[in-house]
Amino acid sequence: MKHIMTLVALSLLLQAEVYINWQPLVIKDAYSNQSGHGGRKAKQFQVNNYDSQAETLVYYLLPTLEKKDLLIEDDAVSLPHTGMDNYHALVVNQTKEKSVSSSVRYIYSHGKPSRVSPTKITQTQKSDLEIAPILLPREHDRYTGSDSYDFELRFKGEALTQNSIIFTTNNGTQESFESDAKGFFRVTMPNDFKDVQNSRRKNKPAEFLLAATYVDQNVTYATTLAMPYHVNPVDYWQSQKLGLAVLIIGLALGLYLFRNINKKKKRRA
Repeated sequence: MKHIMTLVALSLLLQAEVYINWQPLVIKDAYSNQSGHGGRKAKQFQVNNYDSQAETLVYYLLPTLEKKDLLIEDDAVSLPHTGMDNYHALVVNQTKEKSVSSSVRYIYSHGKPSRVSPTKITQTQKSDLEIAPILLPREHDRYTGSDSYDFELRFKGEALTQNSIIFTTNNGTQESFESDAKGFFRVTMPNDFKDVQNSRRKNKPAEFLLAATYVDQNVTYATTLAMPYHVNPVDYWQSQKLGLAVLIIGLALGLYLFRNINKKKKRRA
């Protein structure tokens, strides 16, 4: 019952547009009908529920933990080209009266090897209340439906235990979680895609949002982690059973050929 009430309360907060969060800004090009992210244009992200009256700090955190301050224009920011490979963090913190809001989004950027573990940037405190991945997907990997991932809820750098977190997607999924004794919780990405095509490139990613609130000394803290997740090929056009069968057949065929070659060598000898 407690989890149901928490889910309802947090869902109402989301609908009331309380949580600040990052989402991709898609600009349609009149000539190519493609997103404005292409070509040499800088990547842009929109900050939803941004309060222009609040004290705001927006920055881009590099893998080396160097900060680049960003300017919000029309509720959006343009990301600078850092020339550095690895995950970067897009961060916004807002303070107004007795409320503190924040949002973080991790973005992979290509460039020269940074030679830094992504754990360095996820473990760095970027806001008072923060939701952080335990491990980010590798360079050529991604969050995918039906797979499970671990996250951590922290308050001022320390694990925040027994606190509720709400999970939502723009495909309509809603679920609630609770951080354990170490502040950890696990999320299984939903397979809530529709009209799936048998190709990675033909399926657009969806967005998931993890949100949490915490009250300390009459100050309400709210935070979100927003990132994309993708169709899992195994759920549709790639079969693990079929792959295992092909592997077994390949091994059997290899063993058969190996034995025949050895027999022929012995006969010639």
